[in-house]
Amino acid sequence: MSQEFKKPFISVLMPIYNGEKYLKESIDSILGQTYENFELLFINDASTDASENIILSYHDSRIVYVKNEQNLGLIKTLNKGLDLAKGEFIARMDQDDIALPTRFQKQIDIFHKNPEIGVCGTWFTSFGESIQEKTLHHPVDSEAIKISLLGRSSLGHPTVMLRKAAIENLRYDENYQSAEDYEFWVSLSRVTRLYNIPESLLRYRVHHTNISVVENSLQSQTAKKIIGDQLNYLGLENSDTNIKFCETLFGGLQVFRFATAEFVKLITFTNQLEAANKNKKFYSQTELENTITHRLLIIFRKIEKKKPSLIFFILKNRKKIIIQNGFLSNLKLSAKMILKK
Repeated sequence: MSQEFKKPFISVLMPIYNGEKYLKESIDSILGQTYENFELLFINDASTDASENIILSYHDSRIVYVKNEQNLGLIKTLNKGLDLAKGEFIARMDQDDIALPTRFQKQIDIFHKNPEIGVCGTWFTSFGESIQEKTLHHPVDSEAIKISLLGRSSLGHPTVMLRKAAIENLRYDENYQSAEDYEFWVSLSRVTRLYNIPESLLRYRVHHTNISVVENSLQSQTAKKIIGDQLNYLGLENSDTNIKFCETLFGGLQVFRFATAEFVKLITFTNQLEAANKNKKFYSQTELENTITHRLLIIFRKIEKKKPSLIFFILKNRKKIIIQNGFLSNLKLSAKMILKK
């Protein structure tokens, strides 16, 4: 397909605020993409450093430069960019990250082959001066992403490309500062399908001025609010306990030990969650049940003293955990139970 269009096929939305330190490297990574039919839309949110000079030093016809007269903040600037974007697709990019050369081409290929997909992210590799490089492997398919959103944001914001027709009038919500992208993915999950390319196509720079670092406490609280909103959507109680259970089940948190009484409560919650979904029919019931069972099995193995009463409770409520725990483990548990009688 020819890329010679008067109208750009992709709008690359890059908000700028005092980004002089890493900006050039980020710009170069976009201008060096193998897929070339895009506009690079800079929105300078009243920077006070040399960001503007860096942008103006480039002479590329694909660059569109907009300057806010006053600082609007990230969310308003992002929404302004969504409104200004001329492309059929909108790619997000941050001022300090590095996109790999084939990122856009591979995302466009996904959209062409899958017209039902409205959001396409990628895996990404975090790096920085004082950290070891690590690639984040987010869920790939739409159902897995939707379910994981119950506990965390599972799309890397600067990796995402959006089908403009799919997002329609949806915008970032100012009531969810520091986690506005997470809330956006949840809203989009209700109107379109999501996908993550299982390949690292962006290098995510970690440094002391990242929003996730600077506003970590606010981001955590806002994330809990978003989880609570999803519970409300399913018709479940939006309580601190239920939010905590969602983070435990779907948040990717490492579990070192777990109390028996808490595990019983967790299983009770999962039963309520699955029953609510049977009524709402939002998630694939099979995938939700399999995801929950897999996670419960991991947590079950962290319980040090597995009393007979717990085993009987699980057999009644979550028999798959006992089955999947393995024949040898079950035999040992049964022997211990008999000896205690």
